[in-house]
Amino acid sequence: MLLSKTVRAGWSIAAVLLVATLGRIARADNTAANEGAFQHLRALQDIASASGGNRAAGTSGYDRSAEYVAERLKEAGYVVRLEEFEFPFFEERAPPVLVTRTPGGAQMPASAGAVRTLVNSGSGDVTGPLRSVNLRLDAESPMASTSGCETVDFQDFEPGSVALIRRGTCPFQTKVENAVAAGAIGVVIMNEGTDRRTEAFSGTLRQPVAIPVVGISYEHGHSLDIAGRTDRATVRLAVNAVTEKRRSRNVLADTPAGSHGSLIVVGAHLDSVLEGPGINDNGSGAAAVLEAALRLVREPTRARGRVRFAFWGAEEQGLVGSRQHVDSLSEDDRRHIVLYINPLVAIARRELVADFRQHSLTVEERAGGRYGSDDISFSEKGIPTVGLYTGASGLKSESQAAVFGGVAGRPYDSCYHRACDTIDNVNREVLEQNTRALLRALDALVSE
Repeated sequence: MLLSKTVRAGWSIAAVLLVATLGRIARADNTAANEGAFQHLRALQDIASASGGNRAAGTSGYDRSAEYVAERLKEAGYVVRLEEFEFPFFEERAPPVLVTRTPGGAQMPASAGAVRTLVNSGSGDVTGPLRSVNLRLDAESPMASTSGCETVDFQDFEPGSVALIRRGTCPFQTKVENAVAAGAIGVVIMNEGTDRRTEAFSGTLRQPVAIPVVGISYEHGHSLDIAGRTDRATVRLAVNAVTEKRRSRNVLADTPAGSHGSLIVVGAHLDSVLEGPGINDNGSGAAAVLEAALRLVREPTRARGRVRFAFWGAEEQGLVGSRQHVDSLSEDDRRHIVLYINPLVAIARRELVADFRQHSLTVEERAGGRYGSDDISFSEKGIPTVGLYTGASGLKSESQAAVFGGVAGRPYDSCYHRACDTIDNVNREVLEQNTRALLRALDALVSE
């Protein structure tokens, strides 16, 4: 893993991953032109603006983005194919509602933002008694919670109730499925209360469920527990969402030469979240990979093997597109990637580092680790990855601020997964720097 130089307080610049993702590039005040990759970003922004403000998988915005990328690659002479797959689509149509009611008639609605719907929650409007499930809130210091993790936790649960469960050591899916089996009509998951797990939160259920499921803060959950036990409170829980199967596609482009032998995969996810256009996450990555692909075929190389440029769909839904691709490969195909890319990882790392240092850009090297995106789909199959990483919604540490500049404690990208992740959230100069570094690494790889 490599970290590249920060260009503005609290912000970080792009990440490039050879196999299988290219990460985020954040804004700075300088505006050096990058007419190639930045032109692609403008196109993606226009697509999002004309498609309801996003480019999420399963929407017209993503389909138009895939068409744009495919057309540019075909024009350059690549062999392009669309790899289709099905995935669970989830869209919330209205904010969730959580109202506590006492027997005396008092109603206490949760404030805006205090309740978060879990992805793949069921849709519904239910009212019932609130029943706490093995919360164990009596300890002086909150401990890791197993609330709802075992069916025995629900042995005294009253069917037709709304379950109050504490976040903890097992997956949300396990907790909710146990609640459904016990007859719960809805689930409220309070945060755990340990370390930084205190605020209202969202999350993702691995599979859609039939009942509404929301997340709240530890403090809110504590007050609900008291209301349910001492005041015999009931709650109204409402979620308005769509959960269904939809189809999407990866865009794959192979260089014409070297149809057999080694395979180098360079990828970025093309989809955004529903909340915004995703121009930084991950339009910047897709634009840099696309531009590198177009520049590569314009320059003569001593290509020994082929390169596959991949633009993944439904990454934001759980790395669906890249997993689909890797799982569909034959063992022979995977073996070619492992055998041929493994000795080339050092070359890619060397060239990426060399390019940044040649242009006086600070780089911090880190060994091992995953990058938290589509690279995982490859590394799980034993295929090595290499790249640059700059973070997303996390906060900059004191040591990072000392090395790269900026302000510790501020997010790398405050527009991460938000509507403000527009073309104004991208640094054109840094976009070019990372595209150039990626192309240099590719030149070295295909010439070996």
